[in-house]
Amino acid sequence: MRNTPDELRSLVAEEAARLIYEEGFRDYRIAKLRAAEQLGVGAQSTAQPTNEEIEAAIHQRIRLFEAQTHPELLRLHRQVALEAMEFLHAYRPYLTGAALEGVSSIHSAVTLNLSASSMEEVMFFLEDQHIPFQTHERKMKVGGKKAEYFPLLRFYVDEVEVELMVFPDDDRFAGAPISPVTGKAVKRADRKKVAALLDQT
Repeated sequence: MRNTPDELRSLVAEEAARLIYEEGFRDYRIAKLRAAEQLGVGAQSTAQPTNEEIEAAIHQRIRLFEAQTHPELLRLHRQVALEAMEFLHAYRPYLTGAALEGVSSIHSAVTLNLSASSMEEVMFFLEDQHIPFQTHERKMKVGGKKAEYFPLLRFYVDEVEVELMVFPDDDRFAGAPISPVTGKAVKRADRKKVAALLDQT
C-alpha cells in the first residue's frame, strides 16, 4: 500500500529531524532534500514538510529517544550561553537558536546575537582575552531589509561551539533578525531570561 502525501511528509520530517539532531545538519532545506532522497520520494512538493514541521519532529524525537540525556546537555548549553553573555555583556548579547528553543544536540552551537560598531571591535576584545576564534559570515535578513551577509565569530568553550553573530550597533538593526526556519523574527532572550530558563532546566 502506498503512503499518503501526509504520511510521506511525516516520514520526511522525521528523517530530516534525525539528520539535524544526530548528524549535525544545520540547513533545514538540505536536510529536507537529503531525507526525501533517502526515502526515495525525490523533491515532490507534496512530500516536502515545512520547516516548522521539521522543528516539531525534532522536539518529538527528543521526547521519544533523548528524554534521559537531553536535559543535562541542554543545561550545559544554557550555562555556556549565560557565561558567554556575561563575558560579552558590553555588546548587548541575546541568545537565539537551539539552546533557547530547547533542542540542543551535541552538534548544536550556542548562538548569540551581538551589537557592536564593527566585527573588529569584538575580535580585538577576544584577542585581548586570549580566546582563539574563527571568522565566518552568515546571510540574514533583519526587519524589512534584504538579506545580507553579517560577520560571524566562532570559538569553543570546552567542547561546546559558541557562535557570535555581530550586527551593527545601529537602531536600524535593533530588531531581531528573521529566522530562516519560520520566516518570522527569531526568538531571543537576554541574560535575565536565560538565567531564568537555566533555573527551570
